[in-house]
Amino acid sequence: MMRPEVAGATRALLRAANGLGSRGVEALWASASAATGVLAVHRPMRKWSSSGRERVIAFAPHPDDESIGCAGTVMRHRQRGDSVRIVIVTDGARSIALGLDRESMASRRQMEAMRAARRMGVDCQWIGLPEGDWSEPDGLAAIRSALADVVPTLVYAPSSLDYHPEHRRVARVIAAALAELRAEPEIRIYSVQVPLTPLLTNLIHDVSDIEAHIRSVFACYASQRESLTIALRLRHYAARFHRAAHGVEAFLSCSARDYISLHARPDATFRPLMIRAWTDPLAAFVGLSERLFWRHRAAGGRRYNAVSFMGARTGDSSQESR
Repeated sequence: MMRPEVAGATRALLRAANGLGSRGVEALWASASAATGVLAVHRPMRKWSSSGRERVIAFAPHPDDESIGCAGTVMRHRQRGDSVRIVIVTDGARSIALGLDRESMASRRQMEAMRAARRMGVDCQWIGLPEGDWSEPDGLAAIRSALADVVPTLVYAPSSLDYHPEHRRVARVIAAALAELRAEPEIRIYSVQVPLTPLLTNLIHDVSDIEAHIRSVFACYASQRESLTIALRLRHYAARFHRAAHGVEAFLSCSARDYISLHARPDATFRPLMIRAWTDPLAAFVGLSERLFWRHRAAGGRRYNAVSFMGARTGDSSQESR
C-alpha cells in the first residue's frame, strides 16, 4: 500500500502534468484557430464602435457573466461617454466554490460584483434572485423594470445558445420583457463558456490593448477563478481566428424581434469549454445545427437601427473605430 505522503506527491505530480499538457493542447487549438481564420471565407464583420450617446444595459444571469462576456466592451462604452448599467439577475448562491453555504456565497458574490463594476467604472444593479429558486413572474417584473428605467439603445445579453439552465432561463425572460415593452434596442449576445463560433459572430471587439485592465476585473471574482480561466481561453481562440493580439470579445448582434422569436424555440444541446483544454473543439461542434439555424435567422450581418421605447433613433454606430 502506498504511503500517504507518497500518494499525495503522486497526485500533485499528476495534476501538474495534466495542467502542463492542457496548456500545450490549448496552444495547439489556438494555432488551429489561427489557421482556420486564415483559410476561412470571411463574411462582412462589424467592428465595435460607439456614437458616445448610447444607453447600455448588460444583463448577467450570474455575478461574473457580464465580465466574462463583455468586460472590455463595457469599459470602452464608458470611455466613449455612453451610459452603462450592469444588471445582475441571480445571486449565484449555488456555486460550490470555497465550500460556502448559500447565504455566505450570495453575500460573497454580491461583494465581488460590486467591486468588478467599480473597476469597470459603471453602475451595477443587483436584482439577486435566489439562483435556481426564482419564479419567472418575479424575474420578468425585475427585468422589465430595469429595461423601462434605462430605456436602452443597446442590450448585452445571454442567450439559449448555452448549456447552463439559468443562462437560458434568464435569456427567455429578457425576451419576454422586451416583447411586453415592445422595446427595440439592438441586442448583442455574448458567450460565457459556449462559443458563438465564427458561424454566428457578426460583431467583434479587439480588446487586446486593455487586457491587463480586463484581468484586473476578473480578479475581483476570486471565488470563480476556474470559470474565468476558461473565459480567457475563449477570448484567446477568438483573437487568433480574427488575427488580434491577445483578446477579442465576440458578439451576435440582432434585432430585438429576432431575439424574442429565437427564444421561443426549444432548447438545443450545447457543450461548454471544460476546466482543461483537451476537448475544447467539441464546444464548437456540439449544437452545430442550432447555430446554423440562428445564422440563417439572425446573423446575416445586417445593421439594425436601434429604436428606443419612445421612437428616438440612435446615432449610426456602424462605422468602424477603436
